[in-house]
Amino acid sequence: MKNIAEARKAFEKLPAHITTAQITEATGYPYVHNWVRTDPTFPGEVDRKDGTVYRDRDAVLDWFAARHTQEPSKRRGPRRMEAQVLAARPTQVLMDSAELAELLDLTRRAVNKYAERYPSGTADDPFPLADADGKRSWSQLRAWFLRRSDPMPTAGESGTPDWADLRAWLLRHAEDGTEVVDGRVYLDELGLTTGQRDVVERARRTRARQVRVPIEWLAEVLHLEEPGQAEWLDTLLSEPDTAPVAPSIEASAHLAQEQRRLKPTALARELGLNIESVKHFARVYTPEKSEDPFPAKDSSSARDVAEVREWLIRNRKIRPAEAPAAGA
Repeated sequence: MKNIAEARKAFEKLPAHITTAQITEATGYPYVHNWVRTDPTFPGEVDRKDGTVYRDRDAVLDWFAARHTQEPSKRRGPRRMEAQVLAARPTQVLMDSAELAELLDLTRRAVNKYAERYPSGTADDPFPLADADGKRSWSQLRAWFLRRSDPMPTAGESGTPDWADLRAWLLRHAEDGTEVVDGRVYLDELGLTTGQRDVVERARRTRARQVRVPIEWLAEVLHLEEPGQAEWLDTLLSEPDTAPVAPSIEASAHLAQEQRRLKPTALARELGLNIESVKHFARVYTPEKSEDPFPAKDSSSARDVAEVREWLIRNRKIRPAEAPAAGA
């Protein structure tokens, strides 16, 4: 985020009515949409053209100046973070302490305190680890914050939590994460929505406490029912706490293409379908039954988004106007 002097100079160059993109550029703050969602004092729109919202430049600058001079002690601390976490709409998969602090309106010191107080190997539910660049997985962080105020159910007379209570706890946020951010459903470094990742992280903590969660049931509720996905999920739950792995420099040239291969659930959401439709097309339009078979999946059950989109249009399953553009 820019200091107030830098912001004032940037605002001087802007027109009287400004867009969210211009506010982002002028303030250096990448999550303006979070201000809009969570702070009722943020200046409202004064105009709208072709779907673009405009706000009063001077009102936004005054609001930003007041926020920037706010005493650090009045920034949000580590308690009662649920609403802020649930309202956050990050555009990044991995983020460092400064980026997380800005996203959640915390001080950077508050973020670092979590890592100090809940270290891996000591804490029962440790703060997610950072990679070599100091970045952490947002969906993993989100799941951790939500568990802080919603701990795993206590054991009953049998020595383990009642299954009905445990099931409800595991699925508390299973339907989260299907919202669109910047025109696309947010998927994390594992290709999961934040809701799916929350379930996975809760299941990992459950297994760490020697409580069994049926993998077949977990794969079904997460819609990870393709061959090999249950085994992948089982391996994931068995792994110790690890830092997220970012793509290597050597792989960066292929990243855009790799990101456009999605597994069934993510593919369905990307193209505005339901998962059953994707399964139906794959089952019915096979090379043996159709002259134009549904695009084949790879070894990880992912399909090329562009190929599937073209197939759907070609076979009149969707109209061109209904198909989100690549990278949208």
